[in-house]
Amino acid sequence: MRLHKLTSVLFLSAALVVGASALGTASAEAQSQSGVKAEIASIKASLSELQKASVSLPTLSQAVAELSSTLAVLEEKVAAQGRAAQSNPGAFEELDALKGQVGRLRTEVEYLRTGIANVEQPAVQSGAGGSAIYAKGMRISTEDGRYEMTLGGYVNARYELQVPEDFSGLDKAGFEMRRSRFNLSGKLGDNDLHYTVQTELAQSGTPLLDYYVDWQFTKEISVRAGQSKLPYTRSFLVDGQNRVFHELALSQDLQRYDRDIGVWAIGAVFDEKLRYHGGVSNGSGLNTNNSNIDLTLSLRLESALMGEYIKAGMGDVAGTETAALTVGAAVVHDLVPVPSILSGIEVGSRDVDADGINDNIRVISTAVDAQYRHKGFDLLVEATWRHERWGAILEHDENRDLSDVVAASSSGHRNYLGFSAEASYFVMPKRLLVGARVSHGRLPVLLLSGRTVLAPPRTQRALQFDGIVQLYHRGSRSLGLSYSLTNFNAKDAPDPDNDISHAMILEVQVEL
Repeated sequence: MRLHKLTSVLFLSAALVVGASALGTASAEAQSQSGVKAEIASIKASLSELQKASVSLPTLSQAVAELSSTLAVLEEKVAAQGRAAQSNPGAFEELDALKGQVGRLRTEVEYLRTGIANVEQPAVQSGAGGSAIYAKGMRISTEDGRYEMTLGGYVNARYELQVPEDFSGLDKAGFEMRRSRFNLSGKLGDNDLHYTVQTELAQSGTPLLDYYVDWQFTKEISVRAGQSKLPYTRSFLVDGQNRVFHELALSQDLQRYDRDIGVWAIGAVFDEKLRYHGGVSNGSGLNTNNSNIDLTLSLRLESALMGEYIKAGMGDVAGTETAALTVGAAVVHDLVPVPSILSGIEVGSRDVDADGINDNIRVISTAVDAQYRHKGFDLLVEATWRHERWGAILEHDENRDLSDVVAASSSGHRNYLGFSAEASYFVMPKRLLVGARVSHGRLPVLLLSGRTVLAPPRTQRALQFDGIVQLYHRGSRSLGLSYSLTNFNAKDAPDPDNDISHAMILEVQVEL
């Protein structure tokens, strides 16, 4: 397979170099503007082929360098025609248009060069005998390539407005550093051992988000140890900088898990047709040791039913040529210790059986999802179901207030459903994206992975509509404006006052 890919690279590179040489010879014979237009069209075609190939093939630097040189010759020809046309004012307008096209081609070539450099071996030698490049972060490696470190990060700075249903005032208004993350990753000794560390500087109390090592035992299995995201919903597994919307849907956010300390097995079997991610963890959340003697079990499975496997990410910025569909499913089993305060309600008795040990709430969560991509269009659909077993906890006289809020069945069970669907499309390829999302779900009182809220939800359910316009630069979000309408509604009771809220976010993303 590797030999076949390498042969394809060499064939494509040779074809592009020969084509570029032919362009240079032909242009020496004809200096007319029509000839320049033909050369521009040919370079555009070659550039398009390179952009497609750069996604999956190992190295195209030489072909890009040859194309860049040909483009430089073309730029000089356009400039020469401009000097020759000084006596013909009528030709200036068309020459300006040609200059604009050539300038855009130059930008695309340099963007492609940066993207290829990001996945190839570093090419700039350092004084210590190693190498260092800057593309999507600073990457440093030893001369033999066995040790590598990449430094990067991103910042999300925003201005947010929240207004009530009748627009009578402001519930929230101000600037916020939503995320300010610094990450470090690389490999140790060989390609089998990788490490990742990510910190959060914008929020107090959570300096370390991710810190884990991945050990690749075989092609089919690697082991991850440390603190990482629990493999549950696909939307949460996507890092904040790679989502289309600025925040998760409310119902999905309240029902999700968080990062946790544990050990997981990750890999692919059956010729990579089935991917898995599962293991055991504390269940206590960020930077927290196990709060009981029980462990959380989690498993997520994914399979590409159509086209190539879609990695966790939202928005088809690459413009997938062949339609792709990836489906997934997850299940998590957790025993959650009863907290002393739950959604602002003080729990009267946490040990109803009087055995000297705090009681647990059994929580079983499942999720299914499907993601489809084709030519700039991206659709992600998710559904979640959570089953809580409170047992005799809610029957205790000291827990009546809590029982009223949880509203469990007579058997002490409570179920939560959640659904979301989001679609996005690049109306200007790789530049301008528009998106819409709808979500609906029950709002739980109990949050998972050690997360807490200060007050109970406003009501039992929430229906949410979102829209967004997002600018992209070099494959990443740069500036986005989003609007959300949230309708809080009750199933068996009157809706609360001001049950509809509006929120608008203007957010800038800067990658380091």
